[in-house]
Amino acid sequence: AEQHRETVEQFGVEAALLGVGDGHVELLEPTSADSAVGRFLERNGPGMHHVAYQTTDIDATLERVREVGIRLIDSEPRIGIRGSRVAFLHPHDTGGVLTELVEPAH
Repeated sequence: AEQHRETVEQFGVEAALLGVGDGHVELLEPTSADSAVGRFLERNGPGMHHVAYQTTDIDATLERVREVGIRLIDSEPRIGIRGSRVAFLHPHDTGGVLTELVEPAH
């Protein structure tokens, strides 16, 4: 199975990406207690943090999401694991689940 590990400084996490079938499972460990993942673990304990969906054009996807009224945590994409472009949608508008959009690096 495909495996990849890296520190993503901007998000304050050590990430391990494991290939599973046609998708991936990403395991996150905070590098500091005050990172978003560190605060999540303090509040909720271990468990699922978010789900992610791949897109081929994150800019167009964000525009469509804005048009239907879903609140964005990231109005512009940031750089995520393996150089991907990522943006998060607000869980209040996505059934209570933090949702990440991912455009893989080419």
